[in-house]
Amino acid sequence: MAANDLSKPLGQGKKAGLSSSKLFMLGAFSALALVLVGLPATILFSDNPNGGHPTAEVDLGSTMPTNTRVGVASIRPGIKPGIPETSMPTPLGMETGSSDSMDSGADNAGTIRVLDPSDPSLNTSPVTSGDAPFQTFARPVNTDAIAGLPKIAVIIDGLGLSQTTTEEALTLLPPDISLAFAPYGNSLARWAQRARSQGHELLVQVPMEPFDYPNNDPGPHTLLSSANADANKANLHWVLGRLDQYVGVINYMGARFSSDEVAGSEFIHELRVNGLMYVENGDSGRSRLTMIANKMNVPNLRSDLVIDFRGRPSDIETRLVQLESIAQEKGAALGVASAFPASIKTISDWTQSLRKRGFALVPVTTLLNQ
Repeated sequence: MAANDLSKPLGQGKKAGLSSSKLFMLGAFSALALVLVGLPATILFSDNPNGGHPTAEVDLGSTMPTNTRVGVASIRPGIKPGIPETSMPTPLGMETGSSDSMDSGADNAGTIRVLDPSDPSLNTSPVTSGDAPFQTFARPVNTDAIAGLPKIAVIIDGLGLSQTTTEEALTLLPPDISLAFAPYGNSLARWAQRARSQGHELLVQVPMEPFDYPNNDPGPHTLLSSANADANKANLHWVLGRLDQYVGVINYMGARFSSDEVAGSEFIHELRVNGLMYVENGDSGRSRLTMIANKMNVPNLRSDLVIDFRGRPSDIETRLVQLESIAQEKGAALGVASAFPASIKTISDWTQSLRKRGFALVPVTTLLNQ
């Protein structure tokens, strides 16, 4: 025993060592701190878009033939609010009693003729087929009563989108005014049935690609010049299936699509198969669709005038006078207007004295014979 061990209290002069329990606690706290600091840092700064979710890699090359092409088949525009995503309906085949995807309370009165698109007879030219919708659903006209008079047809488009303006159009406009419904409206089956019961001829607006698409987007199911034939056919059939008992279609926008002869020929062919007429609203001077329709013997018309190019009532009245002048010069004239309150009211007032001024207001199909 050293001398100094007797002169100092026991344990003085030595550094106390760490016990095993203290070492364990220190290690546990260090590990916890590492987890709390390191995990958020890993999520925040790592370049992993899956955010730590479990992932798995699949070798596509080993599961498909070597000549398989992988890519994006198509990109659809976003569905607008209120428009359900539904399976493709059968064009011209909606029975009166079938459920409307947007109106479960549609009136089931009346008789609606059903056309089966698979019927081989529909593959003949509608010009020679008495069952073609443009003939079956045409409004009868007393040709003797209007013989020799300049004839004017007017189409109001954009119906079905606003319940208020659609109601106003059906209340104020005479039955010889033809009505074009947008495919995105609510309660289309009910509106179309009421319009038909009042004697109006019906058309469907087909959304087509403009030159500034997609910045200017006509809506879902737009026909595109860049799409393949099957995609455009499916979109067209969706549009055609939104209502029934119509005589034909009218374009909605479509400066680019209508100028493409390949896409346009496929479109006109589908109208020919389904026995429908085509009406061009006159917005684009580059359209080739009426030329293609003439080649395929598909009945077609082109609007002479957009009546409400400017929406003020005074401007609409001026355009209606111009439409009368065209009818006097050519024997017939076609004008198109949109379902705006000012347009509906002004055109309704104009029709009141039209016959007294020596003009005949006729449905749009009547002009096919002029």
